[in-house]
Amino acid sequence: MAQYHTIPGSVGKLVTESEVNCNADKYYEMFKQHEDVPKAIPHIFSAVKVVDGHGTTSGCVKHWDYIQRTKIMIQRTKIEGKKEFNHEKTTYDDETRTSMYKKFDPILVVKPKANGHGSIVSWTINYEKINEDSPVPISYLGFFQSSIDDLNSHIVASQINLD
Repeated sequence: MAQYHTIPGSVGKLVTESEVNCNADKYYEMFKQHEDVPKAIPHIFSAVKVVDGHGTTSGCVKHWDYIQRTKIMIQRTKIEGKKEFNHEKTTYDDETRTSMYKKFDPILVVKPKANGHGSIVSWTINYEKINEDSPVPISYLGFFQSSIDDLNSHIVASQINLD
């Protein structure tokens, strides 16, 4: 489920959310621990490294290399498969399994389902455009949705292999 809300001007919010089959703690820890994410979904994230601080504590800065697979139009040119990166300064709240990044402001929230089987994973992107003519970064919804689905598949497959 993807949606977006914009406030006239330059501020907006994008949300994508999915039910997944894997355990909430396992999903959250995969992103928090970060080293295995490029191994799990290399077609989305090609590398991640800590550039400041300790990688699993609030305030650390990580450098994420990723591949934008969603087709987007920039000045009438299709961009797909473009290598990009992001530096994130992370804030972790282990009790609520929430991770907030303070540059582009994506927020990951992983909640266990009430029945105890699986989780609800959402990415919320709060953004501010450079000017009113700048595009809404809607293409990132597909990117984050792919990361939800593909990481869930990886975790579920690794749990099956352990049984």
